[in-house]
Amino acid sequence: MLAPENEALVQNYLDLAVNAPEDLDRTLELLSDECVWFITPPGISFTGRESLRRFVGVAMRSRSHDLVSKIEIRNWFAEGDHFCVEYHHEATITGVHLHVAEDVCLVCHMQAGKFDRIHEYVDTSQSGWIALGLKLLPLIVQVNSWRTARSRH
Repeated sequence: MLAPENEALVQNYLDLAVNAPEDLDRTLELLSDECVWFITPPGISFTGRESLRRFVGVAMRSRSHDLVSKIEIRNWFAEGDHFCVEYHHEATITGVHLHVAEDVCLVCHMQAGKFDRIHEYVDTSQSGWIALGLKLLPLIVQVNSWRTARSRH
């Protein structure tokens, strides 16, 4: 059984994933300030509000969706403080107009209506570009942070 705030969180996530997958502010609203998001492969993590804002922002700005390139929820369940969702994700990498596809499973822990831990498992077998992008993700996030900081000065 789910607490009402966790039930609302799950429903909000499912709606967001399918109908607004590029909504950075709405995505960040689902995460606690101390949330840890771990991605396998390559075995990287992002912790805390600012780190997650940079990671999620880079991920969302690097892709676009349309009627073909979208997120399709395949399975999900929730019990107590745990939520698991499996989905197929197709997107177009912006700038290079490259179509990519991946299967993803998120295993999440919820506390007080927010995700405080997310473990993302990505099947990279459908796209070498996804595998490469995940390996380069920490560098891409860091470079983007430097650029953002420089543009403010």
